[in-house]
Amino acid sequence: LSSKDTEQMADSDKGTGPHKETIGDKCSAFARFVYNGDDGTVLGRGAKSWAEIGLFYLVYYACLAGFFAAALAIFYQLVDDKVPNLYGADSLLKSNPALGFRPLPSTKTTVIRFTNEPTSYQDHIDHLDAFLKPYDSQTTAVCPGDNAPRNPDMHSTACKFPLSELGDCSYGSKYGYDKGQPCVLIKMNRVYEWQPEPYSDTLNNLDAVPANIRDLYEDYSVTVKCEGENAADVDNIGPISYFPSGGFAYKYFPYMNQDGYVSPVVMVKFLKPKIQTLVMVECRAYAKNIKYDRMELDGAVHFELMVDIPSPDTRNVTTSGMSG
Repeated sequence: LSSKDTEQMADSDKGTGPHKETIGDKCSAFARFVYNGDDGTVLGRGAKSWAEIGLFYLVYYACLAGFFAAALAIFYQLVDDKVPNLYGADSLLKSNPALGFRPLPSTKTTVIRFTNEPTSYQDHIDHLDAFLKPYDSQTTAVCPGDNAPRNPDMHSTACKFPLSELGDCSYGSKYGYDKGQPCVLIKMNRVYEWQPEPYSDTLNNLDAVPANIRDLYEDYSVTVKCEGENAADVDNIGPISYFPSGGFAYKYFPYMNQDGYVSPVVMVKFLKPKIQTLVMVECRAYAKNIKYDRMELDGAVHFELMVDIPSPDTRNVTTSGMSG
């Protein structure tokens, strides 16, 4: 073949080679996939195919919803809104209550710190007010008699906890923070049907009571005592007052999810903690059937207290300097 014939054949091959797909061709193909008028299909399916798959998913999700509704109905039949399924020795708490405290500065720290500036302790006051607000609007009646355990026939109703028992740390006050004598609220976590047991069946039998709480112990009460954790903390914590003085009265137990129930509380007032010093505090609840474990904080609660106000000497020096 001559060179001319070869060039003609090459030109002929170029004209009959594969066609390169353009963007317009792709868009046109996608449009035909979405709706093909020639075949009468949408997304590649005809009316019969769509009806079959639609019916399948309708039945599938209806069965799924029915199964979920049946499981939920069975669950609500098995769960009592008043009585937990597991309580006592079968529960995670193992019938051993723990303690909590307020004000709780945050979930990340247990330090209760404030200065002589009102803004430093206003959050503490607000937190205590918010916690005690339900106590101020109780509709339950005050239980008659002393702090003795109530007759089991009366356990279905709750006893009113009078806020007057909080003494110097009464609701709506500044809780001593303005005077450097902070009040810390101690509460016992609710354990269903738990009742405290006395150390002795005989009243006024102090020999059966642990020696470290004999000065605080009162019959028919769960004694609360706060102490410094270490030797230095014991020296720095200072004198303490408790309101009510006896602790948690037996008449407020057991907790059985009664209407209007509020947990009994004890206000711990630190009268003269060492200022500008971090004091580690541990508060314990004492009863025959409360087991204490420092590592697990069973029957106890831990927090730190720091009254970060200027010392009297510093204030006097500052005042003298300003006068000069």
